[in-house]
Amino acid sequence: MARRRHLTVSVEHGARAGGGVEPIASVAPPRLDEWVVVNDDVMGGRSHGGAGVEDGHLVFSGTLNTRGGGFASVRSRSLGRSLAPFTGLALRVKGDGRSYACDLRESARVQGFGVTWKAMFETSAGEWLQLALPFSTFEPTWRGGSLRNRGVPLDAAFHASAQSVGFTIADKRDGVFRLDVAAIGAY
Repeated sequence: MARRRHLTVSVEHGARAGGGVEPIASVAPPRLDEWVVVNDDVMGGRSHGGAGVEDGHLVFSGTLNTRGGGFASVRSRSLGRSLAPFTGLALRVKGDGRSYACDLRESARVQGFGVTWKAMFETSAGEWLQLALPFSTFEPTWRGGSLRNRGVPLDAAFHASAQSVGFTIADKRDGVFRLDVAAIGAY
């Protein structure tokens, strides 16, 4: 079984030379019409998740139910720009002590697979965190399963063709979840 990497680094350590962090998604304040919710009900699951606005930022919250698919997610409709010149994503999030994935969805299909690249991160209950997620830490997935050892040719520059950014919770724990997102940027 592949071991997931969790990364919490200050954004200052991840900033690129000659530049800082550039916003890539509308989260403060969010435009909810730019966000799409996808939960495990697409496969008969019972989890509920949604996107809302509180204190001027995006809130991804709901209830995870592992009797079924056991996941909830939210993603932007579009990035509207290429991530090619960047080396990673910078997030400002407040969580509930649970594990989440930051997702980048590609437009390209690889051997019939629609690929989503995921970087796992931990949250601390009630604490705002600055996270730097280098693109090199993202893992290629299809429907939540790793594509790393499936003989699929993968492009290390996947972020150049990323179409949307989002978040998934699938930590195999029933119960309420909440992730506040104040900033999503690229560095």
